[in-house]
Amino acid sequence: MENQLVSSQALLFFECIKIGILMGVIYDLLRVTRKIVKHLDLLVHIEDLLYWVGCSILGFSILYMHNYAEIRIFAFLGMILGATLYFLSFSLIFMKIVTQIIEWIRYVLSIVFNILKIPVNWTIQALAIPIGVASDVSEKAQDKTNQEVRKLKRNVTLSGADFKTNIYATKNRKDIND
Repeated sequence: MENQLVSSQALLFFECIKIGILMGVIYDLLRVTRKIVKHLDLLVHIEDLLYWVGCSILGFSILYMHNYAEIRIFAFLGMILGATLYFLSFSLIFMKIVTQIIEWIRYVLSIVFNILKIPVNWTIQALAIPIGVASDVSEKAQDKTNQEVRKLKRNVTLSGADFKTNIYATKNRKDIND
């Protein structure tokens, strides 16, 4: 009976080591997303809080399933040991590989983007000539219209001035007013 208890506790310890490694992998994935997309400090704090809440739920659920919710210090030590082993060994390799993959994806996307830009630039250049000609014609027509409007305004102002001058002259004529 005692041998079975020890083996179940050893299995729980190894399970906790695996959980610690899993927590390390999840945190590295979180770091990768931070590398890809720059985060505000507040968002980093919220992500870290959610990470630790999730890890706590995961740890206690493992303890609940395997040890009938008996909290043992060796279970937490197993999680810490698993995370420490992961961060000291595989994390460096994992982050280097993922960083290289991200850089390669960015490089490929920049090549694809530059290739897709070529027909767009050709289209813009092909449309620039007719649009430039149409713009010149439109500007000339607008200038001519503006000149005609100015002439009309001048004529209206001058005729109004003549009318006012005639009224003023009529009022001030001595031969009519006497």
